[in-house]
Amino acid sequence: MPNTHLDRYIAAGLLKADLSAIDAHFSKVGITDMAGIVHLKNALLALANIVEFEQTVRGLYREHRTLSEVFSENRRKYDFAKYMRNKFVGHIHLGLIEKAIEWKPELRYLVAWMDDQKVMFVVNIFVLEAAINSYVGEDGEHKVFDSETDLGYPPDWKRFLSFLESAIRSAIRYLDKVCEVLRSYLGGKDAAQVDPALWAKAGQTGFSFLKK
Repeated sequence: MPNTHLDRYIAAGLLKADLSAIDAHFSKVGITDMAGIVHLKNALLALANIVEFEQTVRGLYREHRTLSEVFSENRRKYDFAKYMRNKFVGHIHLGLIEKAIEWKPELRYLVAWMDDQKVMFVVNIFVLEAAINSYVGEDGEHKVFDSETDLGYPPDWKRFLSFLESAIRSAIRYLDKVCEVLRSYLGGKDAAQVDPALWAKAGQTGFSFLKK
């Protein structure tokens, strides 16, 4: 059994479990407080990771072309999530913060309340808006939405939530199909035929720093 199949299967399972838990939270609670913001950031992180994960399973596409089709249909959403991860989630991009301060002058008057979680929910929304609006092409046109985004405007908030839901659920569907294919290669392990050599080898495992 190739380790790469098991590696990818576990990786896909981890991503799918994250996105399924996030989708359940959003369906039940939504994004109404800092817990929702944390789930949002984790959603963007998982969606961005799919872009990199997909590169490791392209070899499956030769025999399973529908996998490629499912991913390609939604690639634009995942690329956007990757941008958001790089600018808003995975790193604190000072250029983004500076643009948010310009976009939302209110931030200058919230300094004394930055320890308040409710205030920080609003601050996150302002920075999120700046990140969304900075995702533009060379011509200055927005690459995902057809206009500037103001999340305090109900139609824009609804548009963003619909986009997020679609991205998450399409990713779950894609990962479901990937797992189905990989599982067909893996087969099943018979508990009555445990190989003690695997545990003997486990005891000899040596760890080293994982390079990029």
